[in-house]
Amino acid sequence: MQLEDDYLPIPANSGKEALDLVKNLNPDLILLDLMLPGVDGFEVCRRIKSDPVSRFIPVIIISGFFEKSNKIKAVEYGADDFISKPIDRFELKTRIKSLIRIKKNYEALQESENRYKHFFNNSPAVTLLVEPGRGLIVDANDPACSYYGYTREELTAKSIFDIHLMSGEKVEDLQQLIFLERKGHFHSSHKLASGEIRDVEVYTNFINVKDKELLFTNVYDITASKQTEKDLLESEEKFKNLVEMAIDGIFVETDRGEILDCNSSACRMFGYTKEEMLGLTIADLVPDEFAKTLPERITAEETTGDVAIERVNKKKDGTLFPTEISTRLFKLAGEERLIAYVRDITEHKKSEEALKASEEKFRALFEHTPDGILILDFEGNILSANAAVGKMVDAPLNEVIGSNIYKFLIPESGATALEDQINVYNGRGGYLRTYKIRSSNGETLWIEGLGTRIMYRNMPANIVVVRDVTVRKQAEKTLIDAKMAAEEANRTKSEFLANMSHELRTPLNSIIGFSDLIAEGTAGPLTEKQSRYIGFISVSGKNLLRIINDILDLSKAESGKMELEREEFCVGKSVDKVISTMLPQTKEKNIILSHKPGTQALTVYADLSKFEQIMYNLLSNATKFTPEGGSIDVFSKRDGEMIRVVVKDTGIGISEEDLDKIFNPFIQIDSSMKRSFEGTGLGLALVKKFVEMHGGKIRVESKLGEGTAFTFELPASPSSGM
Repeated sequence: MQLEDDYLPIPANSGKEALDLVKNLNPDLILLDLMLPGVDGFEVCRRIKSDPVSRFIPVIIISGFFEKSNKIKAVEYGADDFISKPIDRFELKTRIKSLIRIKKNYEALQESENRYKHFFNNSPAVTLLVEPGRGLIVDANDPACSYYGYTREELTAKSIFDIHLMSGEKVEDLQQLIFLERKGHFHSSHKLASGEIRDVEVYTNFINVKDKELLFTNVYDITASKQTEKDLLESEEKFKNLVEMAIDGIFVETDRGEILDCNSSACRMFGYTKEEMLGLTIADLVPDEFAKTLPERITAEETTGDVAIERVNKKKDGTLFPTEISTRLFKLAGEERLIAYVRDITEHKKSEEALKASEEKFRALFEHTPDGILILDFEGNILSANAAVGKMVDAPLNEVIGSNIYKFLIPESGATALEDQINVYNGRGGYLRTYKIRSSNGETLWIEGLGTRIMYRNMPANIVVVRDVTVRKQAEKTLIDAKMAAEEANRTKSEFLANMSHELRTPLNSIIGFSDLIAEGTAGPLTEKQSRYIGFISVSGKNLLRIINDILDLSKAESGKMELEREEFCVGKSVDKVISTMLPQTKEKNIILSHKPGTQALTVYADLSKFEQIMYNLLSNATKFTPEGGSIDVFSKRDGEMIRVVVKDTGIGISEEDLDKIFNPFIQIDSSMKRSFEGTGLGLALVKKFVEMHGGKIRVESKLGEGTAFTFELPASPSSGM
C-alpha cells in the first residue's frame, strides 16, 4: 500500500519479522494486519504493547472483517485504532496523522516531565514545590530535606509559612506581587528543624504540573554572605574611621593630579577646608618650581608604586615643609586612581639633624673619653673599641679590634663575663661588674665594666664602658684590712674594759659598803668633818660604780654578749617609776617634769630594765642640761606597729654640726661643756644601743638655746592601745 511522501512504509511478511522491525527501528506508527504467518496480529500487538520500549507506539489493526468480539479483543491487546478493509486512503492518512500527533505530544509531555523530575530531584539547590495561596509544600528534593533537617514526609506535611519567618502583612503583599508577575525573588529568614534561623534568598515561579499550577521554589542560604556583607559594611566603616583618624594625610587623585578626596589630617596639614581642598590639584600644594615638573613626577610615582619619596610641599599660607609620600594605583568605579599617603616629616628632619649631631658628639666622646668603650658581638668578638681600650691593654688598637675579649680576661672573670653576655643577649638588662684582665705586657689589672644591649649595624650587640679600677681595688683592700684591724682593736678594747670593770667592781663594792657602815656609826661615833668625808667617799664610789656598770653594759652590747629579757609591760607605769627617781634632782633645780601618756593604755614587748635605763639616761641627760626653772616633758603614743616615746626639754640645745656626735661613746660636745657638766659620754651611747637591740630607732631634734627632743620607738605588744 502506497502512502504520501510524508511517510516511509516498511513492510513485514510475518509476525516475527514485524516484531524484529519494531525492536530495531522504533517506528512512529504500526499498521498491523491480523492475518500474519506464524504469529497473528493480536499476539504481535500484545507483545508490542507489553514491551516498555515500544508500548507507546500507536498500533492500527487492519482487517477484512471486524466483528464486535475482534474489536474488543484488539482494544484489550492495546490497539490504538482499527480500520476495516477495503481501506479508504484519506481516512487512513487522517488517522495516522492524528495518532502520530498524539504520540508526539505525549512524548513531549513525557520528556518535559522527565526533565522536570530530573532537574527537581538532582538539583543541588534546595527546591520546593509549593501550592500557592495556602502555601502547602507539595514536594521537596533531597537537598531541601537535608537543609531543613526534616524527612520528605515531615516536610510535605508542612506549610511554607511554618518555616518562613515573615509577618502576615508582608506575606500578603509578597503573594500578590508573585501572582501579578508570575514569579518572585526576595530575601527572608527560614527556621530549621533544629530551631536555627538562617538567612535565605528565594527564587520562585509558576509551573504547571499535571494541569495544576504550583510554585517552583529554589532556596539559597545566604547567611554567610549576609554576615560577610555585614562584616564588609563594618570593615568599610572601620576603614573610613581609620582614614579619618589617620595621622598621615591621605589623598585620592586622578592621573592629572586633580584631588578627588582627602581626609581631615590632609586638610589640617595643608591648612585648607575639605571643600577648598576638593577644588585644588596637587600642583597647588607644591612650590612653583616643582609644579612645572609635576606631571612627569606623578607618572614616575605611578610607575614606582609603593616606594616612599621625599617632597617639599606648600601650605595654604605659603609655608614650605618637608613630607614623605608613598603612592599606589587602584581602580575606582572602573577608572585608575592614585592614592597618596603624605606624612609631615618636619619633626623627623629635626630629629635626623639632632641624631646626626648626637652621633658626632658620640663619636667625639667615643674617641676622646678617658674610659674605654667596647662594642662586642655575643661571641665576645670586639667589633669596635676606642683608644683608651688599646692603652688599657697596652696593645695597638688595630690588634684589639677583631680579637676576642676572652683573650684578655683571666679564666675566673671569663666565666662571669660569659654569663653577663648571655643575660644581655636574652634581654635581661644591663650589668655593672668588676673583672680581672691581663694586658699584653702580662700585668694584671682590675677593670669595671658597665654593659648593655644596643643595635650596632642592624645587629644586636653589647656596648661596654670599661674603667681601670686597679688603684681603687688596692685602696679598698687597704681599707678592708684597716677595718678588720680596727674591729679587732675594738673587740680587744671591749674585752679589756669588761675585764677591767669586773676587777674594779669588787674592791669598789667593798669601799662603798664599808663607807656606808662607817657613816652609820657602826665603827663608833664620827665627828662632823669625818661624817662629811665619809659621805664624799660613798657618793664618789657610787658614781664610779655607775660609770663602771655603764662601761660593762656598753662592752657587752658591742661584743654581742648582752641578751634581752623581753616581757609585756605598761609604758606609762614604767615612765612614772623612772620619773619618781628623778624628782629630787629636778626639784633641786626647780625644773617642771611632766608625763603625758595619752588616752590609750600603751604596752610594749621589751626588756623592762633596759627600757627604764633608757628613760633614766634620757631624763638624767635632760635634767643635767636644763637650766633652773626649765621644763621636761615626756610624751608617748602608738604609731603603727611601734610605740613612740618623746623626751623634750628646754635646755641649752645642741648645734647642728654636733648632732651626729652625741651617740658616740666617751664623747661630749666640746671641752667647755665637759668642764661645765659632769659625765662620761656613755649614757646616750647606751640608749642608742639598747633601742637598736629592740629593733627600734632613735632620733634627736635640737636648737641652740631652745632645747632638745629625743624620740625613740620600740615594738608595740599586739594588745597595745586596743
